[in-house]
Amino acid sequence: MNLIDFVSQFPDEESCKRKFKEIRDREGITCRKCGCSSHYWKRDKEMYECKKCGSRMSLKSGTVMHKSKLSFRYWFIVMHLLTSTRKTFSAKEIQRQLGHKRYEPVWQMMHKLRNAMGKRDDGYELYGEMELDDGFFSTPVPKEQK
Repeated sequence: MNLIDFVSQFPDEESCKRKFKEIRDREGITCRKCGCSSHYWKRDKEMYECKKCGSRMSLKSGTVMHKSKLSFRYWFIVMHLLTSTRKTFSAKEIQRQLGHKRYEPVWQMMHKLRNAMGKRDDGYELYGEMELDDGFFSTPVPKEQK
């Protein structure tokens, strides 16, 4: 998705929140207290409520955004920037681009996102021939793949 498409699809906080809720609903929510996977959406509180024990969870609860006070839009913008280019961004540059006053929350957000991206990548092993930044590399194919 290019920048123009991103801005069109996510023009405001509400559109980001709506998309994130859609993803959470599709993935499923599990209660941290009782482990139940059935819940209600409390529109007035913007929280999930467990059908079994009544425990409430925020939309960000249990995700990379857990306990963050930064807006969903900030998270979406940074996720887009980190995944749409080969270049990396410093937390200072992201802070400047967002126009955010404080450095630390932006640094924490980027640290959490990079950590989550690293954990996701650990689940994959590359083998065979691959192209990486205009260079070609080969690795032996694992025995179980032959």
